[in-house]
Amino acid sequence: MTVIFPRISVRHINNRMLENGASPPSWDKGLGASAPFYALAIFLKRARKPTPLFDGRFVAKHARPIDKFLAFLHLLSTFGFILSISIMVLLEYVLL
Repeated sequence: MTVIFPRISVRHINNRMLENGASPPSWDKGLGASAPFYALAIFLKRARKPTPLFDGRFVAKHARPIDKFLAFLHLLSTFGFILSISIMVLLEYVLL
């Protein structure tokens, strides 16, 4: 999901933002670092507030239903990855 969501959804949302005169984050130079911000802006209203790093108002406006589904899978896989790493570190710490 860390490859699919930026390639499909983030690219589409960036193109739509450029068509409407809004610029995508200038600090993301194609690495996909803005994908978690886009996924959070699709689901959380608090993440849609404009900040110096990211303006999430346009993300939810231009998100298609497939983008919402891919954002959900992206957040789910990210949470699962963080949880599994945390469990492995905790088990290693407890067992040693």
